[in-house]
Amino acid sequence: MKPSYLLFASLALVLAACGQPGTAVLPPAADTVVSTLEAGTLESLALGSSITLERGQTRQLTVTVSGAPAKPGQLVWASSNAVTATVSQSGLITAVGAGKTTVRVSMSANPAAFLDFPVTVSAPVVTPAPTPAPVPTPSPAPAPTPGTGLSAAEQRVLDLTNQARAVARTCGSASFPAAPALTWNASLATAARDHASDMAAKNYFSHTSQDGPTFDVRVASAGYSGYRALGENIAAGQPTPESVVAGWLNSPGHCSNIMSADFRELGVGMATGGSYGTYWVQDFGARF
Repeated sequence: MKPSYLLFASLALVLAACGQPGTAVLPPAADTVVSTLEAGTLESLALGSSITLERGQTRQLTVTVSGAPAKPGQLVWASSNAVTATVSQSGLITAVGAGKTTVRVSMSANPAAFLDFPVTVSAPVVTPAPTPAPVPTPSPAPAPTPGTGLSAAEQRVLDLTNQARAVARTCGSASFPAAPALTWNASLATAARDHASDMAAKNYFSHTSQDGPTFDVRVASAGYSGYRALGENIAAGQPTPESVVAGWLNSPGHCSNIMSADFRELGVGMATGGSYGTYWVQDFGARF
C-alpha cells in the first residue's frame, strides 16, 4: 500500500501604500525574507535564523539597496550546493534535495559585500499508513449538495478545519491562538478541485502542475484576485476527511497554514485515481 504524503506552501506579497515603498510580511511561516544594503554592507532584518524548507518548496529572498529595490544586475545570487537548493538571480530559492547549503547574495560591483543565508532542506513529511486496520476502498467523490456547491467531503474538510481553528494549538515550535472560522470561496475551490483532479488523472504529487503553473498562478487563473496572502496544503492516500485533516494537523507546516489568522477564505478539492487512490487540496486566501 502506498504511504500518505503531505506538502504545504505559503506566499507573502510586497505591498506599496500612498506611492511609497513598503513591505507586508506574514508571520514566521511566510515565504519572504527581506534584507537591506547600506553603504556597501548587507544588514539582514532576518539575520540569526536559518531557512528550513521541505524538498520542492520555494522561498523568496528580497534585498533592498539603501531602502530601494535592487536594480537589475546590481546583486549576484549563488548557492554553494545546487544539489540541495538552487537560487535564481531574483532571489527565489528552490529546495531540490535533502541537505544543507548556503545561499549568498553579493554586490556585483563589490563581491566582498555579501550576506549568507544558511538553508536546510528536508524530505517531505510522510504520514505513516495506519496498521493493522485495513484502509477502506475510496468511494467516488460525492456530488455537490444542491444549493451549496460543496460535496459532502469538501464540507467535512471545511468543518474540521474550522473546528481546529477554534482551539489554540501548537504547530511544531510555533504556538497559535484560536483563529476566526474560514469562509468558503468558490474561486479557491475551483483551483483546489482542478489541481486534485489533475494530480489524480496524471498520477503525480506536487504543488507545481506538470505543465508548469504553481499554486498562486492556479488560484489567480481561477479568478481569485486582489489577494494579500495565499497558502496551499496537499495530501495523497488518506481515505477520509478526518484522516487527511488529522495528518495535516500533525505536520507543523500544514498545521501553521490551517491555524494562520492571516487567512480568511478556503477552497477544498478531492479527487480519486492515480497511485495513491485519493488526492486532497486546500487553497487558503485573504483579500484586501
